[in-house]
Amino acid sequence: MMPAKHIRTVCPYCGVGCGMVLRVAGGRVVKVSGDKNHPANFGRLCIKGLTSAEPLTAPDRLASAFARQNRSEILQPLPLDDALAQTESRLKQIVAHYGPDAVALYVSGQLSTEAQYLANKLCKGFLRTNNIDSNSRLCMSSAASGYKLSLGADAPPGSYSDIERADCFFAIGANMAECHPILFFRVLDRRKHGAKLIVADPRRTPTADKADLFLPLKPGTDLALLNGLLHLLVKNGWIDEPFIERHTEGWGELREFLNEYPSARAAEITGLREADICTAAKWIGEAPEIMTFWTMGLNQSTRGTWHTNAICNLHLATGKICRPGSGPFSLTGQPNAMGGREVGYLSHLLPGQRSVTNAEDRAFMEQLWNLPSDSIRAEPGLDAVELFKKLEAGEVKALWIIGTNPIASMPNRSRVIAGLQRAELVIVQDAFHPTETSRFADVLLPGALWAEAEGTMVNSERTITLMQPAVPPPGEAQADWQIISRVAQLLGFGKHFGHSSAGGVFDEIRRTSNSDTGYDLRGISYEQLRQQAQQWPCAPGEKNGTPIRYPAAGRAASPLSAANAENGAHGVTRPTVIHFPTASGRAQFFARPCLPPAELPDAEFPFVLTTGRVAHQWHTLTKTSKVAALNKLNPGAFVEIHPEDAAALAVENGALVKVCSRRGFAIYPALITPRVQPGNCFAPFHWNDLVGENLAVNAATSEAVDAISSQPELKFAAVALAKVERWPTDDFTPEQKNILHELLTAAPRRRRVKGHGPPALPEAAPFTAGQRRRLNAWLARLCADDLPVERQP
Repeated sequence: MMPAKHIRTVCPYCGVGCGMVLRVAGGRVVKVSGDKNHPANFGRLCIKGLTSAEPLTAPDRLASAFARQNRSEILQPLPLDDALAQTESRLKQIVAHYGPDAVALYVSGQLSTEAQYLANKLCKGFLRTNNIDSNSRLCMSSAASGYKLSLGADAPPGSYSDIERADCFFAIGANMAECHPILFFRVLDRRKHGAKLIVADPRRTPTADKADLFLPLKPGTDLALLNGLLHLLVKNGWIDEPFIERHTEGWGELREFLNEYPSARAAEITGLREADICTAAKWIGEAPEIMTFWTMGLNQSTRGTWHTNAICNLHLATGKICRPGSGPFSLTGQPNAMGGREVGYLSHLLPGQRSVTNAEDRAFMEQLWNLPSDSIRAEPGLDAVELFKKLEAGEVKALWIIGTNPIASMPNRSRVIAGLQRAELVIVQDAFHPTETSRFADVLLPGALWAEAEGTMVNSERTITLMQPAVPPPGEAQADWQIISRVAQLLGFGKHFGHSSAGGVFDEIRRTSNSDTGYDLRGISYEQLRQQAQQWPCAPGEKNGTPIRYPAAGRAASPLSAANAENGAHGVTRPTVIHFPTASGRAQFFARPCLPPAELPDAEFPFVLTTGRVAHQWHTLTKTSKVAALNKLNPGAFVEIHPEDAAALAVENGALVKVCSRRGFAIYPALITPRVQPGNCFAPFHWNDLVGENLAVNAATSEAVDAISSQPELKFAAVALAKVERWPTDDFTPEQKNILHELLTAAPRRRRVKGHGPPALPEAAPFTAGQRRRLNAWLARLCADDLPVERQP
């Protein structure tokens, strides 16, 4: 027997980016443990990470390609070479007939940086369409646009190491305990040494349970709280006037604007006690160093960009930024959403933190890619929500989906389904089949998973970790970057996609480093990454990168020296001269008013629905549902309802509740809990069609988007709640169950046409008169005309 070997890699789940070590024996990963030398986790792993190898051998792994010529046929297996040839031929036909904008790519923050880069290069550089977007549009695009406006460039200015220097933590719209647990452990460790934790969230999460001060604000009022806090910081003199004068612009306008948000008004808007807002401001103002964490609770909003601006306002006004222990810190949702943003896989971006709207940026990439001038289009492509609208309208004819499951994750998913149904060509590249999305594929391409291929991931603090293959992928599955490259070669772009290894792709990515923003990978190589993870910016000759961004020297950050540093509470804290990558070199203040969400509750839809994650499942369950331990810890879907609302609805714990919006509905067991406020409800988004009927919360969510980032408002939708009668299954014979199953999976899942009544039992169906009466009434309530039904295949 071959001796066991140990492979260093990175966790495939959240954006914390924990290092891990895989023990491999007999061709299988037999144990996963934390990498004690990795700077993100120092050996710690959550249970998702510890069990992450189990999906590698799941029975639904996609080990071969499949294809069909029309949707009435069944997908048939075929050799990967033949499937790639079909992909090339069918894409080329659509481009020739309709033009390049008839094709789009929709990719993932779970792909390697190398795959993300090549997908973007193929789309924007060689297919000559900017219609590539990713599921990062759903989670991080507002943080990216907010950073860009306030500080001049995307990504946090600080690092995880700031946690061990911070005196106060402010988590707003971030359930760190469940969504970023290893990072939260570091926060709790620091709290044991006296640091305070403030948590603002409409729902009492496990993160809020650990808070020294919990602020249960009303949903959608975060800007009133942030403005009210800054008003108090100004009022009490807890601001840094010299820093403001030296490093910022726009303070005068913002300072005057803050008069609209005195603590009393902030309390009235948010529903918080004024005394608690004052306490939070005092802790923030008096703390020598403070970190602010946020994630989907703020990003998934029509004001998401403004939320990031308002957080940056707090740090810029107090001067608590760009020094150890302080700074605004967005928590990335996916393991490589940061890497994808850096290599430009959103519809308006180019690699190296560049933009398609900037002529110099386009010229730089055209030169790097050996393209003629004006090859890259100047107008942004379609963002995720618009992409599926155009697909439904028939303007986009072909969609290549890589490593993501949009039917389960996109808002207003009935539009996604309609778009995929209308498309002439749907290519799905994934590691598993079936998924909710792969069932619509005309071509299925088998991708490798994180432990089966080489590539890099970039975590929330800009640290790059190398994924090293531990086991071979099953069957004909290949690394995603290889599949993309092979299709590009077949399309005739071979000399531009001739990389022989993932390391060769990474070397090309290093050449996109951008001195204007401090994005610098020039000092990082695969050889170094095999030894240790490295953080950007990392200039040539640097070993570990730079934890704090924006010192003036060289723009690409360099280590601080005593000669170029201010002294603060912890000694050397930051460079005396900071150059933010804005036009003026100064950070920007923005006055951002608190405005209502796009859709407010009314008499017909009186409740607010918010969605999110649970601790032990991940995204749309394509990986975690294969792990028995995780399914035991978080076994199924639910909707949290406040006891007062449950009493008014006559709903008991476990009763089925229909959650319905103007777009569609889902049905869940009720979990009655004071963790949600009266008038609000919460449902996780993990469970979907493959698990059971009517479990997709995104049938109900809103596709209204932030005007700047185009990120949808997944955290706020107006819904109605209604109790659904549960029928004991023992009451029915097998024949009766089959009839009911057909009714519940066919009639309620069609888009209702005008004049089409609710489903009813067939006259000849073998039910008693009492059963027939009760069942027909139940079906009518379930599918009432005023509660629209989503369309599905």
